Amino acid sequence: MYQNRYWNQLKELKVHVFYLQNYAVQQQQYDQWINIFLAVTSSTSIAAWAVWKDYQFAWALIIAASQVITAVKPLLPYRKRMAALNSLGDEISKLSLSSERDWYFVAEGKWTEEEIHKRWSDLKEKSFAAERKCLSGIALPKNRSALEKAQEEADLYLESTYQ
Repeated sequence: MYQNRYWNQLKELKVHVFYLQNYAVQQQQYDQWINIFLAVTSSTSIAAWAVWKDYQFAWALIIAASQVITAVKPLLPYRKRMAALNSLGDEISKLSLSSERDWYFVAEGKWTEEEIHKRWSDLKEKSFAAERKCLSGIALPKNRSALEKAQEEADLYLESTYQ
């Protein structure tokens, strides 16, 4: 029973590692696309407006949009989320590695049920503490696509590593 609990916790930690990595990549991509849009519009919109007089209204909208994005960009959550995701990812990766290292003792019956339960509880507590520390005051909406991909990656990893 406790061996199964420990295995499930090990798997959950591995899913979290991949989830946080996938989520961070998406946040970085959003930030990158915003920066690319702003760079392109700021460097080409004035010249394009002068050249393409037939589309002045469209270019005026693009320029206005880029100005609004420039104004609100510091308020967007991507950078704070990226920092929190990277920090939490490091903490959860350490826990995941620790759980994998200790899996040998669980799988080989080297630990009693009581010892396994204590290690399992410690992993859960440390995971919760890491989330509280790294995500303090930062909203992290669930990301279904990152989670589905993380579950697939964790399954592949665990299958190739432990079977």
